[in-house]
Amino acid sequence: MKRLLALTIIVVLGVGIAAWYCLYRDVPQPAWISADPRDDFLYGSVGAERTAGLPYWVWLALPRICPQYLPGPGGYAALGRPWEEGKEMPAGFAKKTVGYVRVAGNCALCHAVNSRPGPNEIPLPVIAPPGQAADVQPLLTFLARCAQDPHFNASDILSEIDMATKLSIPDRLLYHYVLIPRARQALLERSALVASAFRLHSQHPDAPFREPRTKALAAWLQEQRRATR
Repeated sequence: MKRLLALTIIVVLGVGIAAWYCLYRDVPQPAWISADPRDDFLYGSVGAERTAGLPYWVWLALPRICPQYLPGPGGYAALGRPWEEGKEMPAGFAKKTVGYVRVAGNCALCHAVNSRPGPNEIPLPVIAPPGQAADVQPLLTFLARCAQDPHFNASDILSEIDMATKLSIPDRLLYHYVLIPRARQALLERSALVASAFRLHSQHPDAPFREPRTKALAAWLQEQRRATR
């Protein structure tokens, strides 16, 4: 009886540790992001992954399985998202491992726009002027339409993911039975990319943030705007 109890405890602990590792393990972002305040603003996590965020490989696959809902070629850049040359993803998206690799929106999703350079210059992300914000509606509409599309299923998405990477067997099972269905539901509810605190901020821009991280970013944003006046 004692042996059975001990074995049960070991199994439960093993399952708990595996669940924590696959779903909740928090890994810091690369140092280059936090080393530069500008990069931190454009690509740094603001903690939205804890309550929102798409699995990275689902995020990557969506423009490829739903190109008909984009206004043109270029993936997320076609939706007006500012994308720096050499960067993995557009400004306004933060990639972070919380159990699995996730992508969530940050402050730059609304507060960074494309610059308007000369005809021979490449656009760069710049801070949106005071009182203005980037139009994220095309992005949200694209994601919602993808979620409603019949190609948004585990088989089609995993086939597209296979073109980019080889998932381990546990990760493949996690994506097939948990992450892809959960991502689709979150997209249908329009709660996948942006945390509730940011939706509240978009409705009440003058309301102060409570989290130290978002407070610091808001202060930095104000400083940059004052410096460019």
